[in-house]
Amino acid sequence: MSILETILVFVAIPLAVYGFFSLVTLRSKFASRPRYRPGQAWDYPPVWWTANPEGVGQRHADGADEGTAPSTVRGGASGNW
Repeated sequence: MSILETILVFVAIPLAVYGFFSLVTLRSKFASRPRYRPGQAWDYPPVWWTANPEGVGQRHADGADEGTAPSTVRGGASGNW
């Protein structure tokens, strides 16, 4: 094997592979909009998030109507460390 083939196999091909993966991973960083930082003006419309997309637009029964039982559903979170 000549020195040129050795350099190609052990230097150029690994550099090409590293270059390809670095461009693929950094592509989204260069193509995206700048991130929001605290203190900057918020120029975007409000977006409401819901944990139950099927229930969007439905009214929550709070038991004020006659004939409805109060909800037994309770919320909260707990955990152990």
